[in-house]
Amino acid sequence: MPPADNQLPPPDIPHAPLKAISLLLITLLAIIAFVLFVMQARGVFQPTQRLLLVADSAEGVAVGSTLTFSGFAIGRVVRIELGNDGKAHFHIEVPVDDARWLRTSSVFTLERGVVGGASLRAFSGLLDDPPLADGARRDVLSGDASAGVPQLIANIQQLVLNLERLTAEQSALANSLNNLQQFSAALNGRHGALNAILGGERNARQVIEALERANALLAKADARLFANDGLMDKAQLSVGELAQLLSEARTSLKKADDILANVRGASTDLDALRNDVEATLRRVNALTEQLNQKWPFARERELKLP
Repeated sequence: MPPADNQLPPPDIPHAPLKAISLLLITLLAIIAFVLFVMQARGVFQPTQRLLLVADSAEGVAVGSTLTFSGFAIGRVVRIELGNDGKAHFHIEVPVDDARWLRTSSVFTLERGVVGGASLRAFSGLLDDPPLADGARRDVLSGDASAGVPQLIANIQQLVLNLERLTAEQSALANSLNNLQQFSAALNGRHGALNAILGGERNARQVIEALERANALLAKADARLFANDGLMDKAQLSVGELAQLLSEARTSLKKADDILANVRGASTDLDALRNDVEATLRRVNALTEQLNQKWPFARERELKLP
């Protein structure tokens, strides 16, 4: 389109080609500087050492995945390949500054979560061990949380089936609850716990009647034994009489000792003393027989004469 008569042509820019080339060079230098900065930030120019980790599967791991130690990234997966042994080989580059955390006793794990990718982790329990050499090969311990999901679901299903069996109408739990309800109703019955334990009101009533008869017999025995003029009172009186007779026998024996000490003129006194002792012993024997008849629980005792 030809310019209009009143439109002026654009002014000439001095050194325009040179300025365009300079602008392109500056832009290119800025791009190169940015790339170098990013590479420096990613540790491209840092000295690194190689580490080969071997796992059963490479699922969840990709190039660029990090190797962490105590939650910090110390290495990066640069290549993944399938080895001749049929296992996944992870080639990892670790900066020399961070390689000091890896020791000959370090353990490497590959953990796969239910949600998200896998993560490579390093654990060094003994930092005094020798450092891990460049190009070292280590096996990876795998832990797959999702592998246990099918077994977990199967266990949950089995648990649900067991709960259904337990809560069924004819289940052992239902029968136990029914028996417990019957036992509770028996506790609230007429004879309380006795009725519940013996299994019926009739059995409880028989036990109560037997206890009442036993109490009546004990009351009669108590009246016979411990009442006034009872067997115990008579036995106490007999024992008192026996003690008195024994005291008289002891006195007679003491007289015998005195007489025997003085033998002269003792024939007349000895005959009288003998008659006295024999009479006392006969009274003791008679009282003992009476005591045995009044107190049938006493043991028979043999009275030895001196």
